[in-house]
Amino acid sequence: MACMPVVTIQCDWNDVIRLPHGEAWISSKFLHQTSVHDKLTTTVNEIDGKVKINFTDNFQYISHGCLNLVVKHVGSGLKVVFVAPSKAHKLHDKGVYSVDASVSPIVVSSCEGSKLLVWDSTTDEVIQDLKGHGGPVYKCRLIQPEIAFSCGADGATKVWSTETGNNAFTLIGHTMAVTDISIIAKGRNAITVSKDGTAKLWDVSLKNCLGNIIEPYGPINCCAIGISNKEIPVKNEREIATGNKLLVIGCENGAIKCAHVAKREELYVKQLQEPCNACIVIENSIIAGCSNGKVVQLNLQDGALIKEWHESASPVLCLASLTNHLFVVGRQDGTCTVLSLNDAHNTLRVYLTGSDCDGIRDISFNGKWIFAGCRDSYVRKYDYNQVIAYYK
Repeated sequence: MACMPVVTIQCDWNDVIRLPHGEAWISSKFLHQTSVHDKLTTTVNEIDGKVKINFTDNFQYISHGCLNLVVKHVGSGLKVVFVAPSKAHKLHDKGVYSVDASVSPIVVSSCEGSKLLVWDSTTDEVIQDLKGHGGPVYKCRLIQPEIAFSCGADGATKVWSTETGNNAFTLIGHTMAVTDISIIAKGRNAITVSKDGTAKLWDVSLKNCLGNIIEPYGPINCCAIGISNKEIPVKNEREIATGNKLLVIGCENGAIKCAHVAKREELYVKQLQEPCNACIVIENSIIAGCSNGKVVQLNLQDGALIKEWHESASPVLCLASLTNHLFVVGRQDGTCTVLSLNDAHNTLRVYLTGSDCDGIRDISFNGKWIFAGCRDSYVRKYDYNQVIAYYK
């Protein structure tokens, strides 16, 4: 697959294009090459008084709307869509670590200041300030609007009532920071992964570890759950819906490991060149993002390489699955890019803008809105209709 450039634009472009005499920068960069800097300007059409958007020779204007700007990068033929946030939520005073949204307006998010908040994305009202972790919360997840999971530097995983703020359960067993959580059977079972190198399966309500899915191997950065082609019977009645589940982990040493949850059996290891910082499962594919900027697609069942994207050298910090075989990649340089598994969209990139070079650390999608948690302390919300419209 031909390598496409990464195209970036001034973070407040959406305000600039409303001005009669505005100016903003736009740049393109191929991997391992020097950035090419251009600019857009606005002028007023004398005939109808409307603002016109002008580009230099490297870009061609296609269209724009209230929250989007569509251009073509002339040299590569890449179609680029910039999407502005519908809202930038300022709930935290320090950089956001994690964010998760439910189908309701309820959102949970954490930050560098060890804050773990439940809030309403419509009103920005803080509903609960969840206190109890002994350090930063690296991941927080909503199972449903009423229940949240969190884990962090203190090695504990906590289960919360978002309605009362009560810490219902605390899962203790890891000897180092817990970096990620995967939920099975609506929270009855959960899997946690840690810098201590283990992946543990929990009976949440009994606060009991049912066993290690992955034995100590080296620091684990992320995990995801997939479906196996083979299902086995599970005898332990406290172990729910694990008979056909696969656990995928991404490790600091660059390994991606897959294990059958019920069997407690490692199926394969795929060794990448750099640390794997994020992973998700989309149907029968693993998508993994690495510290060297590379994104890879692997076959879930056997680990075979299907496809890779290496357009940026900026480390991937987070990934999130959307719909229609789309996913979004958040990077340390603040770029937030929607990619497609469909080869028909190889020459299209949608960028979620707003960050001024501050890293995107976590992304959540609730079916209608995409939420991006950023190092600049904002959680930005994007209308998914502004994205999916270009993939139809």
